[in-house]
Amino acid sequence: MHAPSQHSPSPSPAAATTAPFLTPKSTKTRSNPPSRCFLTLQARIWRFLAQIGFWLHTFPKPSPSAPSFLRHFTTTALDGTNCARLKLAFYVPADYARQIQRGKRYPVVVNFHGGGFTMGRTSDDARWAAMIVRHVSVVLVAVAYRLAPECPFPTAVEDGVCALLHISANADALGIDARNICLSGFSAGGNLAFTIPLRLQSHLRSLRHEHDRRHVPPLLPRITAIIAWYPSLDYRLSRTQRRAASLAPGKHLPAFLTNLFDASYLPSHACVTSPFVSPAAATDEALMAALPDDIAL
Repeated sequence: MHAPSQHSPSPSPAAATTAPFLTPKSTKTRSNPPSRCFLTLQARIWRFLAQIGFWLHTFPKPSPSAPSFLRHFTTTALDGTNCARLKLAFYVPADYARQIQRGKRYPVVVNFHGGGFTMGRTSDDARWAAMIVRHVSVVLVAVAYRLAPECPFPTAVEDGVCALLHISANADALGIDARNICLSGFSAGGNLAFTIPLRLQSHLRSLRHEHDRRHVPPLLPRITAIIAWYPSLDYRLSRTQRRAASLAPGKHLPAFLTNLFDASYLPSHACVTSPFVSPAAATDEALMAALPDDIAL
């Protein structure tokens, strides 16, 4: 599937790194928005309940696999986001160590879990990781991006960009081909599979325009495919509009949960116009530059 060719007018991706946070005077703000403390309390309760659900989900066969190994790295501040220590969970083929010693470089799938940007862990998609590693012989890396409401937009997108830059910078040590990266994700993770390439392209363009080009990484990640399950790609549409357009409207999450997700992730309603929230708001030029030809939804 190729990127769509029709898009609503929007600010350029470069400008959107700051513009989404400025609420226009014509935009009506919601009365009495929930406090961040109250959102955080709700999110932590739902995370606990979700952990119980995923624990129960480990009993059906086949059992989800544990990651082959973990790696931690420190992010860089791309757009004023605070630096943080993030975890990457690696799922690798059985003969991975022997093959990379022989010089093999594996294609890599970088996966982003779902959970409305508010809950979820790298282990949520462990069965998907085990299946694709076994059948396709790739390395899968699950990214533990930071969650809202403690870390609202654009943190998850920035963390994803930093993860790609870290993986590509350490490609030789990890035995992977940084020029053959597929992004995958479920729900909110599917949204990140589109917004992260757009933000990466914007970041690299800004580096090239700076007077000191030595900051451009020597080995850049090349995204060759995207696989996304039920992603929301246009937050400019209301939840009601998106439910009405859904292929399975009876299977959507309850409103109290999606309201929590939206209020937690989006610090301002104006954020929905950013292509790093709504990829459908990106220009054709930005989509063609950032997204690969091979996209599966």
